[in-house]
Amino acid sequence: MKILFGFLTSLLLSIPVLSQPAQDLIDSYLRSMHNIHIIPGFSVVVVKDNKMFFSKGYGVEKLDAGKPFTPATVIAVGSLTKSFTALAIMKLVEKGKLSLDAPVINYLPWFHTANREQSDKITIRMLLSNTSGLYPSNTTPAYDLSEASIETFVRNLSSIYLYREPGNSYEYSNAGFVVAGLVISKISGISYASFLKAEIFQPLDMQHTTTIPGEFNRMKIVAGHYPSVKSVIPANREPEFETGEYAPAGSLLNSSAADIGKYLIALMNENKVVNGKVRKTLWTPNTNFPGLSPEDGGDGKLFSYGLGWMISDIEGRIIIHHGGSTGKTSSFTMIDTANKIAAVILMNVDMTFIDKYAYPTEFNILNNVMRLAAKLPVSAFAKPTIKDPTLNNYELKESKKNRYIGEYKHKNGGDAFVYFGVDMKIQNTSGGKLEGIIYLGSRIVNRFVLDFVNEAVAVSRNVATPAHLTFKLTPGGEITAAWFNNIEFFKIQKDSDSAFKQFKNVFGLVNFNIPRSWKCNFNKSCFSAINENNNATLNGAVMEKEKLSIDTLFRSVCGSSAYVNYESKILTENIGGFIWKQKTYVYEKENKQYELMILVTENARNGYWFMLGSEKKDFTVYIQQVVNFLVRSFRIQ
Repeated sequence: MKILFGFLTSLLLSIPVLSQPAQDLIDSYLRSMHNIHIIPGFSVVVVKDNKMFFSKGYGVEKLDAGKPFTPATVIAVGSLTKSFTALAIMKLVEKGKLSLDAPVINYLPWFHTANREQSDKITIRMLLSNTSGLYPSNTTPAYDLSEASIETFVRNLSSIYLYREPGNSYEYSNAGFVVAGLVISKISGISYASFLKAEIFQPLDMQHTTTIPGEFNRMKIVAGHYPSVKSVIPANREPEFETGEYAPAGSLLNSSAADIGKYLIALMNENKVVNGKVRKTLWTPNTNFPGLSPEDGGDGKLFSYGLGWMISDIEGRIIIHHGGSTGKTSSFTMIDTANKIAAVILMNVDMTFIDKYAYPTEFNILNNVMRLAAKLPVSAFAKPTIKDPTLNNYELKESKKNRYIGEYKHKNGGDAFVYFGVDMKIQNTSGGKLEGIIYLGSRIVNRFVLDFVNEAVAVSRNVATPAHLTFKLTPGGEITAAWFNNIEFFKIQKDSDSAFKQFKNVFGLVNFNIPRSWKCNFNKSCFSAINENNNATLNGAVMEKEKLSIDTLFRSVCGSSAYVNYESKILTENIGGFIWKQKTYVYEKENKQYELMILVTENARNGYWFMLGSEKKDFTVYIQQVVNFLVRSFRIQ
């Protein structure tokens, strides 16, 4: 495939642009791209001046399925959402309801980070230009689709310290756009989703664009694909992992190429949604950051960031652009302001993860579409000029392969959209290679062959961008941990497994592990266990989801006479494909201090809860012995 990519690019570069209609040239080019690429399906729309110029889809919506991918196909567009958030802010500026250079605290008086003297300096413009210095607090994503989740996220920023002076430098920040989204809601008096719908989507007749999950099924959104060894893995929509808190940054917006085409036409022309003053504000550079290096097929020139848009000199043309990725899908847009040409490509894989040394990048593809629309020949811009630097000749000895095989459980790290709470398995293949599988419950999100650089470092080899997998070895050569894509895993040791027993068909359909030494009783609705010293208990039950309240569970077990000294916030964590909520209480009863943790999760049918309790002085030991293994092994048949 790499040889074919290079040959085809050279062939295309050698063909002069003749008198063929530009639409035919674009179609021929895109058909050639689809033939050599790993993308199952994509659609491209090009607009010129104030009308549609080209619109076509290629391939299928889902691998091994027959439905074609068309400009009407709806997918998640990721961070392209940021441009909509910026435009929504400008609508409020036009109405005189806020100022770009006013501090955020003028509109959210309670807003602050741990170093308030720094966060007080953050302005609305800084939020939209990625110069605020904000970054997410290190918490599990809230799998909550309510408008309240956005405010909860912003309030949680009070726990972080700003390490960059606001306004001084560029740092891509989802958190900044989330804050901007909350400002939109608070100032307008309606939800972020409702404001976008009323002020942008409806006026532009974007009938297949939404940030409202309740509309996803009606619009028949396409879930996309994950990378695998030689192809991709079809994904499904998983509502339980959708998060509303990042909606203004890109977690929920779904659209079609046809609708984005309407958006691009509006951006380039005078209309009731966008005017010249708004356009100039959005597309005026506020800060610079490194562009594409010569090694990546660029010219080393700096890119700029306006408000929700990037501005770059691409081969002598000023291009406004932005992309978006979700782990399963991606989008990319480009606007040539001088020639009034714009284009969008929507893809059912995340091109951020696809191997740029083996397949054309979205930047390269869309730039060539723009060039052909302007009757210019295709170019090699954004095509890497060097070979994959991770290629090597090291061979791991056969005798050492077995030490890497096994289960690796998530410990820390991961992003909010794909890799949060995932586990990893390393196994042998029939060809004698070691294969890594990244999974969340039953869902595989990445599959690759391990190409070792040395005994401590391997590179993932599949259709995705090569990534390093680093192992922690003891002096004796035993593997105890691994790191991949900024995620830390700990390796389950065989002697650790033997200390636990799997209980099957608990509540009639649930399996999980707890220490072998604990004595257990269970039936179709209840579970109880006690440790060998009779000083720690574990209880659980299945119940209707609507009745699953942590505080109610606590009072039902401990009674109203228990005096609570401390209760934690409810923490949410994605483990093994289930969203677990947990809360801890310290309470007194009969002159003794006890500690108790309640854990709850649910699926489409039922809610499930577990409660671990002991005297406070011993509680940490039992947390370590029981909880981690219980939730990571929890499965519903």
